[in-house]
Amino acid sequence: MNVFHGKKSNSSENGIALAMVMLVLLLVSTVIAGMIVMATSETTITANFRDEQTAFFASRAGLEEVRDRLRATAPNAVTAPTALPGTANGILYVTNPLSGETVAPWNTSGTNYPDDEICKEVTCSGGIPSGSPWYTSASYSASYAASPQLVWKWLRVMPKVNKSDTGAVRVTSVDGLTNGNRICWNGTNEVSIANTFASCPAANANYKQVYELTALAVTSSGSRRMTQYEVTPAVFPVLPGAMIFDGASPTYSAPNSNAFGVSGNDAAQGPNAGAGCGAANNEPAVGGFDASSVTAVTGDIPRPGKYTGTGGSPSVSNVNGQLGALATVDGLQKLVATVTSAAVTANIYNGNASSLTNPGTDAAPVINVVTGDLSVGGGFSGAGILLVEGTLTMSGNPSYNGVILVIGKGVLVKNGGGNGTLNGSMLVANMNNSSGTPIALGANNPPGAPTINWNGGGNATIQYDSCWINTVTAGA
Repeated sequence: MNVFHGKKSNSSENGIALAMVMLVLLLVSTVIAGMIVMATSETTITANFRDEQTAFFASRAGLEEVRDRLRATAPNAVTAPTALPGTANGILYVTNPLSGETVAPWNTSGTNYPDDEICKEVTCSGGIPSGSPWYTSASYSASYAASPQLVWKWLRVMPKVNKSDTGAVRVTSVDGLTNGNRICWNGTNEVSIANTFASCPAANANYKQVYELTALAVTSSGSRRMTQYEVTPAVFPVLPGAMIFDGASPTYSAPNSNAFGVSGNDAAQGPNAGAGCGAANNEPAVGGFDASSVTAVTGDIPRPGKYTGTGGSPSVSNVNGQLGALATVDGLQKLVATVTSAAVTANIYNGNASSLTNPGTDAAPVINVVTGDLSVGGGFSGAGILLVEGTLTMSGNPSYNGVILVIGKGVLVKNGGGNGTLNGSMLVANMNNSSGTPIALGANNPPGAPTINWNGGGNATIQYDSCWINTVTAGA
């Protein structure tokens, strides 16, 4: 018998390899597509974040520009409003348009970067604050401009007022009231004063106006950021005397000239012969750091009648209580930092100097800072604030209107006779100990021993003038 063995058909498994390959390709393609989407998303998120950061820091740049330009001595200075927002000229806008661009924040219903927040800050009627005109405007300053131009569009400056949102949802009131009163800085905290006062100093001579600065930046991609500062003018410390020895155990080599004089009787003349100046405030001719300093300086004065002012003859008084923070090296260091930050770079001399490029004039006072020694002679004259951290040496007929600060080495030397007048005040402070080592900060340590060697008085005069002091320190 013949037996035949047939071969079983495998037709049911035909194409399985192709199907598996297709599934694997599909899976790999899905993974790759997912990776592409994730990478694209990360790129987009990073770009958006970078664009938002560009807008944020641009708005901060606008705040910093205008904050600096509020100083009277700054390049292209702007004047902050004195009137309250919601009254005539109570708001200042500083605009920064790109080439060919229009920026008009005061058109609150327009499309040229409108200030759509103003009516959340100030009571409005018809979409704008009261007052006619209710705003003024100024342009950005090329002195501060970056390249390429930053994208902040405008900045609003206005005096801060006491307020809170309707229903007290977001309270911004200083004293719990919603009354629109003016807000001032008293040196420690904000206070609300009645609007019957035209300004903060009118309520208290030591009060300073608090301002709100609000900036908007918009990038070409559409990112928007609005930031806000509250700022107030720096409070320049009191200078209680025509000539102040800020430190114990002072050295005073006084001139013996009958024509030389120091007066603490306030002239209060300033740059405009008294126009716009406050009431005179007499001070001692010489301010001493403590009782023993007063005794030492008094003993060094050869002609007591030439030192006039409060406190007898010679007019020498212990002014430690009036010096406040200036009775410590911490306070003196802060004053040095404040004055230096207010000076423009061209007027800061790192190291020793034999002259000042721009010593200032009565019409345009200048802040000059010399980190080393300064020697001036001949017919040197200037106006403003002169800060010398080394030794200040003067010869000839130096004249100055404003404030002279010799803080650091604390040594002032005047050589030879001559004429010349200082109208304002002079303070000498030594921030080093007897070994010449800087005194440590952070412990309210008192300064070291200051030195004034005035050799030959001539007709020189040191005249206390509160108006000159206030005029030049307004920009510091």
